[in-house]
Formats: sequence, C-alpha cells, structure tokens
Amino acid sequence: MKYNLHLLYTRHNKTAPPNAIEARPIAYYELTLVFKGTLYYSIGDTPLTISAGEAVLLPPGTLRSRTTDGEIANYLSFNFTAAEPVELPMHLFGSLDSDVRLVVAAFDEIEQNTLSDNRKKTAYLLACLLALFEDKIKNEAISPLTKQIVEYVNKHLGEKITLAEISRLTFFSPVYCDTVFKRDMGKSIIDYVLARRISEAKKRLLEDTLSLPAVALELGFADYNYFARVFKKRTGYTPTAYRKMIFSKM
Repeated sequence: MKYNLHLLYTRHNKTAPPNAIEARPIAYYELTLVFKGTLYYSIGDTPLTISAGEAVLLPPGTLRSRTTDGEIANYLSFNFTAAEPVELPMHLFGSLDSDVRLVVAAFDEIEQNTLSDNRKKTAYLLACLLALFEDKIKNEAISPLTKQIVEYVNKHLGEKITLAEISRLTFFSPVYCDTVFKRDMGKSIIDYVLARRISEAKKRLLEDTLSLPAVALELGFADYNYFARVFKKRTGYTPTAYRKMIFSKM
C-alpha cells in the first residue's frame, strides 16, 4: 500500500440530510465523496460547494465548517491520518467514475460485517481511492498524442509495433512521438511496449492451457528465446520458473 494510513472515522450517509459542522480546524485528513445532493462547506472564509460526482480532500489544519439545506445527500466520508503527505487537490472534479464506485461498493459490502473490526480493510480501500484519484489527475496531464499511442499499443500487443507505424498513424515524426511519450510516461515507447507485453504474459502464464511459446507468440514475440530473455530480465524468473512458482502457491 502506497499510503501508510490510520483510519479514524468513516460514514456512508445515504438517506438523511448532511449534518451541519461548526467552524473548527481539523487535525486529520477528511475525504468526502458526494454521489447525490450537494454539500456546502466554508474553508476559512471561502465558500466551497461539492456537487454530485465530486469529492473534497481537506488536509490537517484546515479551518472548515459545513451548513445544510435540509435536502437528502448521499456521501461517503473518511477521517484519517497519513505518514506521508497526500498530494491531491482540495476539490476533485468529476472524480467518481466506475472504478471509484466499485471500490465504494466493496466498502459498503465490508461495512455490513458488523462482527469484526473493519478498519484495516477499509484503510486499504481508502488507499485505493487515493491512488485512483492520483491516476486520474496524471492521466489528465498526459498529452493527446501519448494517449493515442497508449491506445494503439494496447490494441496491438500481439502484432509488430514499430515507431515508423506509430509515426504514420499520428502524423508526427518517430523522434517527436518518442520524446513526448517519454516526457509523459517516463519511458520510451519501445520500453512501454515490452513492459505491457511482460505484464500480459504474467497473466497468461496463469492459464495452464497455453504453452510458453504460444504465450510468447500471442504477445508479439516471434522468437521464444528472446521472449524468455526479456521476461527473466524484467521479472527475475524464466517463464517456466515463473509458472511453476505461481502454481506452487495455489
């Protein structure tokens, strides 16, 4: 888990108006996700309205208050501390996508188990939510060219992928494509292709129905020996050893 979190309090309000909160500084992080209705905050003297589909993350030391209009709101709140700073914007717009809602559904399912202390499990789900918000912000900063290249690579993993073909599809030079991609993703296009192929290979090695050469061929490696060398360099295992290791733990 990236964040070392300590969960203090959590509440999923679904059928009641939000409660009003008097102005006071908080000594913890407060993350609130709004699914329906509206929450009206004041941060110091500045009004902050959080509408459905948005979230708010308040860091420790924030002077916050909240009023209510008496309308029912569906929102999920977490109060927590973190060993390292959580570097996210205060107001998270359009954040509640399908992945976030799946995590929230898991939270609701876990919270129904009233016979055990769920705080550790919930802390993992909270860390997952923070990671999803981070990924969303990073994706928004990625250039359209890089997004186009990523989409192309993911759709053609089993085929030959060259910078020349990417250049032809994007109408930019191979050097420019690779420069922009590396700036956005931290690695070259070819390195990204190999990383994606090895990641997919690890998944397919879990399927005992596929031979190792078949896995390599499906992921664009015409030469099995080359696939085996790349796989070992990136995982520390040969494909055969990796499959044996995985199945020995099942």
